[in-house]
Amino acid sequence: MDKKKSRNLLCVAMVFFWASEYCHAPYFAPYLDSLGFSATLIGFMTGVYGFTQIFARIPIGMITDAFSCYKKTILFGALSTTLSSFFLMFATSFVTIIICRVLAGLAASTWLAFSVLYNAYYKDDESVRAMTNVNAFSNGGKLLAFFLGILTASFWGYKIPLLCSFLTGVVSVIAVIFLEPIKINRERFSFKHAFEVIRNPQVILSSGLAIMMQFYMQGTVFAFTSSRAKILGASSFLIGFISLSFTLIQVIVAPYVGKKLLVKNEKGKSLFIGFSLLAVAAIIIGFVKSPIVYIAANILAGFGNIIINGLLMAMVVSCVSEEKRSTAMGAYQAIYGIGMSLGPVVIGKLVSAYSFESAYFITFILMAITAIAAWPLTRRIGVR
Repeated sequence: MDKKKSRNLLCVAMVFFWASEYCHAPYFAPYLDSLGFSATLIGFMTGVYGFTQIFARIPIGMITDAFSCYKKTILFGALSTTLSSFFLMFATSFVTIIICRVLAGLAASTWLAFSVLYNAYYKDDESVRAMTNVNAFSNGGKLLAFFLGILTASFWGYKIPLLCSFLTGVVSVIAVIFLEPIKINRERFSFKHAFEVIRNPQVILSSGLAIMMQFYMQGTVFAFTSSRAKILGASSFLIGFISLSFTLIQVIVAPYVGKKLLVKNEKGKSLFIGFSLLAVAAIIIGFVKSPIVYIAANILAGFGNIIINGLLMAMVVSCVSEEKRSTAMGAYQAIYGIGMSLGPVVIGKLVSAYSFESAYFITFILMAITAIAAWPLTRRIGVR
């Protein structure tokens, strides 16, 4: 198999992998609500997805680098998301749902192998372009997921999107099976090199900023924004379309962001713009009680997210040698798992104890502070 065909199979695997992870995402919180769980428990069950990644991503990155088993890691991820969605179709107890969410978190933890393998098809000075493409495939999968979710949930209820997650996972598994892995240069693994990667200031800063990005995304877009829309009377179709708008805008603007915005602007300035957009989106969703306006808010958030995500991933892979990139991505993604866990849990507790308005106002404050801090912090470590 030639390099181009293998790369195309990897693209297919990435798209359907994320479709499997997200077909049910806009409806997961409302579905759990229909099963009788409280907002606090819903936040915990949603957050365990990120909590798993905190502990799984670094070991997976180290093992993948040590044995150069990128295809096997990707296959493990595709199988995990497929099994997670399959068993969630029948799960109704707290423990069973938690186990399924752990499986989904393990699947997401393998994304570093997808990213590093795809980046290997590009030259070192094309990391921004490669990572922007990776985000585009990721968002393409989420876009497919939301279309499938809208079509199925609107007619058959919140549970059927889980079947779509299972079927798209099967497609990803098949694509990975036929993938011929590309050779990636690597050094003999050592814990010394791993710690050097994790202590890299650029990796640390990128990971810290990613915590805030994931706090917003997992706590609002893929959790309580859907619940708030449902409470305000939104239909299943509108709930799906609200989530769809977040991803759709990222697919549309990906070429512009990768080729122009991130290339021409100073990185700190781009991060300021990205987090500012998240802040504006949070305040709109928190205080506007018309669900249809959430579409505009999620468009702003989606634009901000692709700026932040593409830039931070590029910062991580560009500051270490090729053979250490899986470890670096593992560290980056493990640390931002903190945000994936805290977002749903903190917002869920704030909603239960106070109100949606309070939860989203605090989110606005956090995103605004991050936007202001990002620019000088990137300059301080020499990132321009």
